[in-house]
Amino acid sequence: MTDTQMNEAVTFGDRRRAPPGDGAIGDISPWDILRGIWARKEIIVLVFAGFMALVLFWLATATPIYTVETRIMLSPRAGEISTFDTDLQGPLPDNETVQSEIQVMTSRLLAARLIEDMGLAASPEFNPALRSPGFFGRIAIAFGMSDRDPVTDIDEIVDQVLGRLVVYQKAGSRVIALVFTSVDPRMAAAIPNRLAELYIAQQIEQRTGINDEATRWLAQQIDELRVKVQESEAAVETYRTESGLFLTNGSTVPQQQLTELNSQLSVAEADRAAAQAKLSNARNLIASGNAVNSAAEVLQSPLIQNLRQQEVALRAQIAQMSETLLPTHPRMMESLANLEDLETQIEKEVYKVIEALENEARVANARVAALRENLNRAQRRTAQVNQDEVKLRALQRDAETNRGLLESFLRRYEEAKARADADAQAANARIVSRAQQPTEPTSPRAGAALTLGAAAGLILAFLVVFLIEVFARGFRIGEQIERTTGMPFLGLAPEIERRAGTSAPAADLLRDPHGLYAEAIRALQGNVLMARIGERRARTVLVTSSVAGEGKTSTAASLARVFALGGHRTIVVDADMRAPALHIALGAAPQPGLSELLTGRAAFQHVLRREPGSPAHVLQAGAPLANPTAALASPQMLWVLSALQQTYDYVIIDSPAAMAAADAQVLTKLADVTVLVVRWSSTGRNVVARVLKMLSAASSRRVGILLTRVDVRRYRRYTDTVIEEYPVRAPRRRFAMR
Repeated sequence: MTDTQMNEAVTFGDRRRAPPGDGAIGDISPWDILRGIWARKEIIVLVFAGFMALVLFWLATATPIYTVETRIMLSPRAGEISTFDTDLQGPLPDNETVQSEIQVMTSRLLAARLIEDMGLAASPEFNPALRSPGFFGRIAIAFGMSDRDPVTDIDEIVDQVLGRLVVYQKAGSRVIALVFTSVDPRMAAAIPNRLAELYIAQQIEQRTGINDEATRWLAQQIDELRVKVQESEAAVETYRTESGLFLTNGSTVPQQQLTELNSQLSVAEADRAAAQAKLSNARNLIASGNAVNSAAEVLQSPLIQNLRQQEVALRAQIAQMSETLLPTHPRMMESLANLEDLETQIEKEVYKVIEALENEARVANARVAALRENLNRAQRRTAQVNQDEVKLRALQRDAETNRGLLESFLRRYEEAKARADADAQAANARIVSRAQQPTEPTSPRAGAALTLGAAAGLILAFLVVFLIEVFARGFRIGEQIERTTGMPFLGLAPEIERRAGTSAPAADLLRDPHGLYAEAIRALQGNVLMARIGERRARTVLVTSSVAGEGKTSTAASLARVFALGGHRTIVVDADMRAPALHIALGAAPQPGLSELLTGRAAFQHVLRREPGSPAHVLQAGAPLANPTAALASPQMLWVLSALQQTYDYVIIDSPAAMAAADAQVLTKLADVTVLVVRWSSTGRNVVARVLKMLSAASSRRVGILLTRVDVRRYRRYTDTVIEEYPVRAPRRRFAMR
C-alpha cells in the first residue's frame, strides 16, 4: 500500500508498513524465527535436559543386549543320485541357491531342533511361560483380566528364537551371516554357533541319506538285473537247443550243409556239363559221318589203343604179305579176317565208350538233380534257421543289454560305496567364523547412546521451539506488527508484577512514575502528541482491543493519568457500558456517567468527577442501557464529545473489545486516532488482522497498535529496541511534563 493510499494525515509519527527484510518469506522472516528460537532458550534447555534424563533413565534401566555373528560359506553341492557318478565339481551356488539355504537356516524345523538340542525351552528368555508377569501383569492376573499359561507351545518358543535371529548374505560373496541377539552373552555366542553346526550336520545327514539311497537303489537294481541276466541267458540257450542253432566254426550246421551242397552242386553241374559236352561231341561226330575214333575219350581208352596197335601191326603184316601173297591166300584171308575182327572189336569198344559217356551224362544229371533237391531242402531249412536266428539274436541282445546294465550298475555301486565312505563327513557348507562370547553389550552403549541422545535432544529441542515459534499466535515485536498489518507500532507496555496494595497497572504508574511501565505509557503519549489530523493535532483517542483481557482499560486509565500529570487537561471516558471497569482501574466507586448523560437524565456537572490519583477527570459508564451501540452512534454522543473537546485538551475513550461488540467501530469514527491494544505473544494474528480491517475501514486507517503485558526479559531476546530503566533525579511533587 502506497503512502497516498493511507490517508492525507500523518498518523502516529508516520510509521507505516515496512518492506520485508532480506530473506523474509511473506510475513515470516527467518531472522524473526531465529530470534524467537533464541528467545525460548529455556525451553531448549528444558527439552534437552528432559530428553537426556530419559536417555539416562533408559541407560540405567535398559537390559543389556548382546549381538554376535557366525559366518558360513557355501561350497559346491554333490551327492545327488542323478550326479553321484560324475567326476566334475558341481557348479558354484548362485544367488537363488544362497537365498534358499538362508530359508533353510531360518526354517522352523531347524529352529525346533536347536531348541531341543540346547534346552532353550527351559530359559525364561525364550519361554514366555517362565517369565515374571511384571507389576501390571500381576495386577491383571489378580483381577482376572489375564491368565498365566504355565505351558508355552513350541511354536511360541520357535517364534521367540527366530525373532532374535537375523540371517543374511554378505554382499558380493557366498558367505551367510547368522546374527543372534540375547541378554545372555554366553547364549548370544552359543546359539548361532550351534545353529551353524546343526545346519552342517543336517547337510551331512542329507548327503549321507542321498548316498545311502543311491546304494540301496543300485543294490536293488543289481539284484533285479542279475535275475534278468540269468533269465535272458537261459532263454537264449533254451531257444538255441530247441531250434538247433549250434555253431560249428562260427556257423550253424544248416548253413554249413548249404555251403557244402552249393559247392557239390557247382562241381556236379560242371561234371554234367563236361559229360554232356563229351557225349554231344561224340554224337556230333557220328551224326556228321566223321570217325568217332578221333574222339578224345576213344583215344584215351587203353583197350582201344591196344586194339589200334594190334590193328596197325596186322595192317602192316597184311601190307607186307600183300606184296607176296594174293588176297585169296589163306594167310592173307586169315589176316584180313583177323583185321576185320579187330575193327569190329574196336567199333564195339567205341560204342561202349559212347555208352559210357551217355551213362556218365545220365549219372551227372541225376547227381545234379539230387544235389539241387538237397540244396532246396537245405535252403528251406536255412530260411527257417535264419528266422530262428532273428529271435535268437533278439534274445541275445536282451541278454547282452541286461549284462551291460548289470556290469554298469556294479561299477556304479562300487563307486557310490567308495564315495560314501570318502565323503561321509563332507557338507556343502563350512563355518568360516565362529561367534565369540562378547565382553561388552551391543545395546545400550553408553557413549554412543549419550552422543546420539545429545544430538537427538538438541534436534528435538530446536524442533519444538521452531514449531512453537512458527505456529505462535501473537505478535512479539514492532517490526513484525508493521510488516504484517501495515499499521504503526505505538510501543509496548510491560507486564507488571502484582504487589500488595496495588490492584491495577494505573496504580503502579503512581507508585513508580519513572518505572518501565510509566515510561512505556509516556512513549504512547508521545505518539499521540505527534498525531495530526490534517493541520490540527489529534485530541480524541479511542483505546480498544480485539478480545477481553488484553489491558485496554488499564491502558486508557494509565494514558489519562500520564496526560494529566503532564499538565494537560485530560478526561477519560468509560464507553464500555456492557462491562464497565474503568472505575476499578482508577480505584474509584461506581457512579452515574455516560449513559445518564446520553439519555438526558443527568448534566455534565453531575457526572464529571476527578479521579483520585491524578488531576485527570473521569466520565464513568453509568447505568446499563438496552442498546449501547445505538446510544454511542447517536448525535447525542457526538455532542458529548464536542463539548468535552471544548473543555479538555485530550479525551481518552475506553470502549468494549472489537470482537465482542460493534461499539468500537462506532466510536473509532468519532475519535481522531484509535489505539488497538494487543496482548503480547497471545492474541491471534488473524484476530488482530480482522479487527484492524474493521477499525481501519471506519477510521480511515487512523489506528495504531500497542503491545501490552510484555515480558520484557523475553522481549529483549527478540529485538534490541526495548525500553530500559533510566536513572533520574527525585522528582518534585508537582504536576509537570518532563
